[in-house]
Amino acid sequence: MLRHLRSICGPMLILCCAIATSSCVTEEASGEAVAATEQKASTSVNVAQTVLRDANGVAAATVVFTAVGGGTLVTVAARSTAGIHGFHVHANDNPANGDGCLADPTQPANTFFVSADGHFNPGAQTHGNHAGDMPPLFVSAGGNAASTFFTDRFTPADVKGRAVILHAGNDNLGNVPVGTAANQYTANAADATTLTANTGNAGNRIACGVVQ
Repeated sequence: MLRHLRSICGPMLILCCAIATSSCVTEEASGEAVAATEQKASTSVNVAQTVLRDANGVAAATVVFTAVGGGTLVTVAARSTAGIHGFHVHANDNPANGDGCLADPTQPANTFFVSADGHFNPGAQTHGNHAGDMPPLFVSAGGNAASTFFTDRFTPADVKGRAVILHAGNDNLGNVPVGTAANQYTANAADATTLTANTGNAGNRIACGVVQ
């Protein structure tokens, strides 16, 4: 089993990435292992990976993208506040907003990591259908999260150089039933509706990592 996990996670065992179990993140993430992971980013087009860090530079999650068949296997291990958190690949393609994962912890949280730009969306879709939209992370009461899923929306090569963002709040995936029926919501303020269409209204960006 360990050999199998290593073959999938590679060096990304830094947060105890045991994808076959529900408890895969230990509280004591090794800073040395994080550094080793970042230095050992794969040059293969079949694998990409990143370490997400918060505004203070503390490691919050690891993500590995591995080409499998006609798509990509995504393996995540994270530590954050309990609850459901939006989780996306962002384009990181507009130099006007800076480059990579920039955050000043002395500034308001809504300024963190805006340098990563919007969601990776080469198909010009609305939220829920962006290529970079990934399943939200379910973080346990103990602060741990693990997720493994398959996507055919991008390859590891497609996301290298882009950024993965963990959000403070839940992602509604653009699925807010607005209308006049008894089981629908009346329209929210225009700003809230726009946020739903663009990002799933998942709140501030609390951790970021550039994919290598």
